[in-house]
Amino acid sequence: MTGFGRGEATENGTTVTTEIRSVNNRFCEVSLKLPQQIQNLENEVREYIQRNVSRGKLHVMIRVDEPVASTAKLHFDRDAAQQYITMLEELRYMLRIEEPLNLDHVLSNPNIFKLADDQLERIERLRPVIIKSVELAISELKKMRIQEGSHLKTDFEKRLEYIDEVVEIIAVQAKERVPEARTKMLERVSTLLDSDTFDKDRLELEIAILADKLDVTEELVRLASHTKFFRDALENGDSVGRKLNFLIQEMHREINTIGSKASHSGISHHVVQLKETLEIIREQVQNIE
Repeated sequence: MTGFGRGEATENGTTVTTEIRSVNNRFCEVSLKLPQQIQNLENEVREYIQRNVSRGKLHVMIRVDEPVASTAKLHFDRDAAQQYITMLEELRYMLRIEEPLNLDHVLSNPNIFKLADDQLERIERLRPVIIKSVELAISELKKMRIQEGSHLKTDFEKRLEYIDEVVEIIAVQAKERVPEARTKMLERVSTLLDSDTFDKDRLELEIAILADKLDVTEELVRLASHTKFFRDALENGDSVGRKLNFLIQEMHREINTIGSKASHSGISHHVVQLKETLEIIREQVQNIE
């Protein structure tokens, strides 16, 4: 689901601000943007977010504002830098690359920059403030998602009511078809009786086929059952996205069967309406955890 959350935590003059923007996605994908001095915490922050948010493509930005005396002190590893340059030169020669090395190639390797030992201790002190900021941002994100979910629920309920109304209309039309179909069958029976090649087994088969084609009762009952389960799932506070997806698939299966059995212009028209409504619901369900 889409949403935005912002969290801010302060301790000993240091303020950590986290902003999370979320767009729809089937899984939880986290894109992190962290200051250089807390890059070591990237995996920990990512795992924390994924434990607390089950779905969505999340763009997370963390900013650290602290007193000047506390800012990170970096130094570069001269030996590591020299070895890296030597390896790049060898690779350039081996691949016959004419482009000369430049400073950008060297700076692309973060491993040549190191934090001072006291800064590692500082990161440990920052950890709880960072996690608190992320926690607050996630909380705000979830509040916005709950509001969006409430609007989606209202829309789902209206569309499910429409599906129920159309199902009732189809049930009535299916019953009205029976006398018409019976008349046509009697005409076919009369034709067979007048024929010298009358086959009683064929007649029984024709009747059985017709009865099966006309009867959509089971499909209508199952479709009504699925809409009920859909409503029940909406009342459930847990993550229901996958369950709703499954119910939509089952509803679509029943609607297709009704359409194939109907062979009736009126029912076929209503089947198209059901499919259109169900497709709208399916697209919106992709926004739900």
